[in-house]
Amino acid sequence: MLNIVMIGQGAMGLLWHRHLQPLTAQISSLSLLPSRKSSQSMPQHSLQHSSQHLSRQAATYDTPVYQQYSYTHLQGLSEQCCYQVTQDQQLHKADMVLLCVKSYQVKSVLSDISAKLNKNAIIILAHNGMGTLTDIEHGLLHQHTILALLTTHGCVRPMPKHIIHTGSGNSDLGLLSGSITSTSIENITALFQQALPNVQWHNNIVEKQWRKLAVNCVINPLTALYNIKNGEINSTKFTDIKTALINELVQVASAEQYQLNREELIFLVNQVASATAKNCSSMRADILAKRKTEIDYINGYIHRLGIKHHIATPQNTQLWQQLKQH
Repeated sequence: MLNIVMIGQGAMGLLWHRHLQPLTAQISSLSLLPSRKSSQSMPQHSLQHSSQHLSRQAATYDTPVYQQYSYTHLQGLSEQCCYQVTQDQQLHKADMVLLCVKSYQVKSVLSDISAKLNKNAIIILAHNGMGTLTDIEHGLLHQHTILALLTTHGCVRPMPKHIIHTGSGNSDLGLLSGSITSTSIENITALFQQALPNVQWHNNIVEKQWRKLAVNCVINPLTALYNIKNGEINSTKFTDIKTALINELVQVASAEQYQLNREELIFLVNQVASATAKNCSSMRADILAKRKTEIDYINGYIHRLGIKHHIATPQNTQLWQQLKQH
């Protein structure tokens, strides 16, 4: 049985928590460490602990601390759920750490918990964009097996303690760094498949990351910059910029030894935009809420690779610069 620590109480973090929590036959311990200040802390029998200390001091409590959240199913039914806040003992015995945080938070979160993790803990990164692997400290990178989890499930968090599962999707798992046995692959994939189908293991997860990055490079910055819903980027006025963004991505991906098909990616972008036509992209939501965006790990990643390989990326660079100013 697995001891799992989750980090991040955003939409995806709470979505995975809700679906992993019932799997008590496979999971002996499931806890969640908020990635920032949060509210509604709930010790075993009272509400006496201040929520502002949870992210920083949860590990010091002697008694279990819980937090509540509301979950709305795809069918529209809502329920009250709760998670146990991670303490040092959970980090020490963790077999798996699932990071559902923003890409720019990965480095600092791992730095904060690395000394408390056992050496056999598998770290799973679940975030938008690419480039976080180079942020991770060298020692940590070589000590732990690191996986990537990509998902197309739709989930929003209209309020800090309320998530809504808005659309069913697929998830992809794969190895980013280190080594993993075939038995572990089978067990981890089966666990996530049982929690929230459909889940597949990929021997080349980086190629999957590039495909997701292509979608994010177009939909996220354009919807954020023009304050529009996803479906509106399929308007003909965005055709040229979409093509230019994908062309630049394909060129830098090729320089990184990943061969991608431009027409296929453009079709994929249009398909995702249509399938999520009424949705608000995560970057647009961040801009509207005046939060930091993940632009450095999306169009900014293409910009940096362009410099590395001496490839011009004017459209990605321009969007990166424009969104950095917000």
